[in-house]
Amino acid sequence: MKIDKVAGGHVPQTNFSQSKTQATAEAPTRTSTTETAFNANTAALDKAQAELSAMPNVDMAKVEAVRNALAKGELGLDVKALSQAVMRFHTGHES
Repeated sequence: MKIDKVAGGHVPQTNFSQSKTQATAEAPTRTSTTETAFNANTAALDKAQAELSAMPNVDMAKVEAVRNALAKGELGLDVKALSQAVMRFHTGHES
């Protein structure tokens, strides 16, 4: 397959012949993060990921209890309220 041109417009060319002073003046400034703060954040994320991976995806005991309660008629199901909650969640209109 051969690609001849970019659809939708022109891709501007970069001029590499700029002087170094112009390039550094236009470069964005970065705020430096200390090594300690970075390591603390990384350690916290690693710990949270380890705890999360140890948890089961679904509590099947609760699922089975609700399923049995529904089958026995011990738990009512408001289909209208459930459908409204699902619609609010999936359309981003939950408050």
